Amino acid sequence: MAREILPPDRSASGGPAPAAPDPGKRQLNAEGRFRFRLPVGVALGLVFSLLLVVICGIIITYMTSADRRIAGRLLDEQGSAVLKGNVAVLEAFFKEQEQLYRSIAVHVTETGTKLNESRLEGYQDLLPKGAKLELTQAGPGANPADLPPSVVWSGFHVQTGFATAVKSAEVNLNNGQVLRGHYPQPVFSALAEAMEWEGRQRAFLLDGRDKAIVVAGLPESDFAATPESPLPTLSSLTTSPLHLIWKDQERAHSMGGSIDGRVFPADNRMFTAIYTDVNAGPAKGWIVGTLYQADEFGAALDQTQIVLYAALVALVVGAVLSFLVGRMLGRPLGRLAHTAVEMRNLDFEAAERLPRSRLAELDDVNQAFNGSIGALNAFAKYVPRQLVSRLIEEGMTSARNIEIKEMTIVFTDLVGFTDMASHMSAAETAAYLNGYFETVSQAIAEREGTIDKFLGDGVMAFWGAPSDQPDHAAKAIAAVKALADRIAAMPDGHMRVRIGVHTGKVVVGDIGSAARMNYTVIGDAVNVAARLQEHGKSVDPGAKVIALVSGETMTHLPEGTSATSLGTVHLRGRTEPLSVFRIA
Repeated sequence: MAREILPPDRSASGGPAPAAPDPGKRQLNAEGRFRFRLPVGVALGLVFSLLLVVICGIIITYMTSADRRIAGRLLDEQGSAVLKGNVAVLEAFFKEQEQLYRSIAVHVTETGTKLNESRLEGYQDLLPKGAKLELTQAGPGANPADLPPSVVWSGFHVQTGFATAVKSAEVNLNNGQVLRGHYPQPVFSALAEAMEWEGRQRAFLLDGRDKAIVVAGLPESDFAATPESPLPTLSSLTTSPLHLIWKDQERAHSMGGSIDGRVFPADNRMFTAIYTDVNAGPAKGWIVGTLYQADEFGAALDQTQIVLYAALVALVVGAVLSFLVGRMLGRPLGRLAHTAVEMRNLDFEAAERLPRSRLAELDDVNQAFNGSIGALNAFAKYVPRQLVSRLIEEGMTSARNIEIKEMTIVFTDLVGFTDMASHMSAAETAAYLNGYFETVSQAIAEREGTIDKFLGDGVMAFWGAPSDQPDHAAKAIAAVKALADRIAAMPDGHMRVRIGVHTGKVVVGDIGSAARMNYTVIGDAVNVAARLQEHGKSVDPGAKVIALVSGETMTHLPEGTSATSLGTVHLRGRTEPLSVFRIA
């Protein structure tokens, strides 16, 4: 009889659920004896509060000056983190734009069409505000059509229709057209705003040491372009303290430490500018930096001093106490970490069940963890565990991982199953199907394939994702041949299978909604593989195993691969004929 699943706030009798155990109180264990469990918060609070009082008392008593070396190291790390973040913003911008141009070029090449103004307007919305697309005719130096599209960036120049300097990108569409994108200076001003991680800093971008691309806080009018000087010189932007960064003057000097920077006076105050050179990519030769008021950037230099000898006794006491607490917490936490690793590897059978603990929170965590192991072990039977493992290894666990890749798709179908099932009981039908699916799954998994889904009595699988597999077609064919050999060797002559294999461009990734997501492939190549499987019944209806492969897949196989050509075939739903080969 099915068990009743009760809401978490109700008991089986319909009354309120029992109250949760109160940490820190005596509770009955499974043997009926009382056990005292001390909450982790109380245990840590008693130990570390005493340690904190002792150490802070000594530090506050003796804090008379700052430890400039330690504070300087912290400032170096802070400045390095800010600069790395700014460079990452810049690189992400150019990468996103280049991906857009390549996507357009690939789409145009695949569809064999030419862009017009109306279609260009649709792409225009994908550009940053202020940027503009235009089409021109390709010159005689165009790249051959069989090469991947490349995006070429220009330096800053004067462009008709723009008041400021423009940096342009272009890509040859290999159809007689060149697509250009123009990015005026305000686009990079908006980009610099994204680099301001804190309100007290102002980002800047320089082209070399003397040409200003962006100086935060200055109006667009200061960057008006002229044919002689598309970008203004830094020294001419006198409304910003940054124009004095390179000037030799009293109290101006380079910063010490691991980052490049200048400290200099301007407007009766001291300023600090930290910066880094960009050595590759479209922004090669640029300087990315941030401007601070010196007293804000260097505030940490005037705040701390640690008196090591005075704090030594307190630290020793703290170390002893920490050691004792660590021994109490380390062992259960170690077991918890080991079990977590087993769960991450999806090895639920090997995951160790955690014991009870005298610390209330650890006891609750251990019991919840044990329950999670059982729940995940049951859940794992309904998801492709192999696929999940590969996605974790590839670092592709974030939502909406979608890309276009060339892959090999395989469809299998169990011939005559509907008629066969009508003469079998439900249990016999399930056992028969499970045996068939187990045979297919083993052949696919042994050749590093991924099962996409079970389609009634059929299976859809693919090679080439999530891991890159340059020999995806060869692996797929090896799996198909292994499956054909196993089916042919079965003593049960009633099991007959049709297989279709095709290689082509597909969209692969997370498809679905926020509530339910599938890692799957979609595209015409999937349909072709399915149609090839269907076509097998008209080639050899009585075959125990028939596997049809498209000509596109054959071109990816090593020379000498055995196959029988069936000529060109018009598949259902397709107007173009397809070369078909039989490999089993």
